[in-house]
Amino acid sequence: MALKERILDLLEKDREFRYAVAGLIGLEEVIRRLDAHDEKFNEILSILREHTVRFEEHDKKFNEIVAVLKEHTARFEEHDKKFSEVVARLEEHDKKFNEIISEIRDIRRELAEVRTYIERTSLTLEEEAWEVIAYKLRRIGIDVELSRLILPGLEINIYGATDDLCIVGEASTRAGARIVSSVDEKIDALKKRYPEYLRGRILKVVYTMWATEDAVEEARKRRVWLLKTLEDLTTLNL
Repeated sequence: MALKERILDLLEKDREFRYAVAGLIGLEEVIRRLDAHDEKFNEILSILREHTVRFEEHDKKFNEIVAVLKEHTARFEEHDKKFSEVVARLEEHDKKFNEIISEIRDIRRELAEVRTYIERTSLTLEEEAWEVIAYKLRRIGIDVELSRLILPGLEINIYGATDDLCIVGEASTRAGARIVSSVDEKIDALKKRYPEYLRGRILKVVYTMWATEDAVEEARKRRVWLLKTLEDLTTLNL
């Protein structure tokens, strides 16, 4: 009997042999499947190794990015610190600037008060000058009303005229040589532009609260009557 026929016969008649063959056949299938699984597993391992390499590369790049971010963060913090210092300085400058503005406003307010006081005092001084000069002239027989003369381009704060006499002068809290000489300048302006306000005789006068020595010398030289409330500093010349 041929081998194949004997095997077939044993498989048909011998249960143990049949089970043994069936077991061998099953084990071979299992081994074949395991080999296939091993192959797939190795493929997976290869893929995992590839991904691991890529992951390590990404991790390296990520760490580089983190290092750059840390560097930028440090720079940003440094810039932020400097910016905070600049802001603090600006705030300090703003504070000082506001203090200066406040001081300037105070100075302007004080100047305005001083200007108002001077204007008020000057007006009072002019009125006082008119009264004092008119009183002293009445004592020598000259009755004249004094006031301010305002013309286009010309202002004289002591002026009066009667018959053949006119009085031309200035009132100033402090008289220097310039105030004295300005009287002649205003008389020259009257002669050129408004001669109708002049008379045959002209009394030049400067009324003041305080006069310099130069003013007294200039008044004597120009024959200007320089006086204060209770004192004539130069002679009245008519």
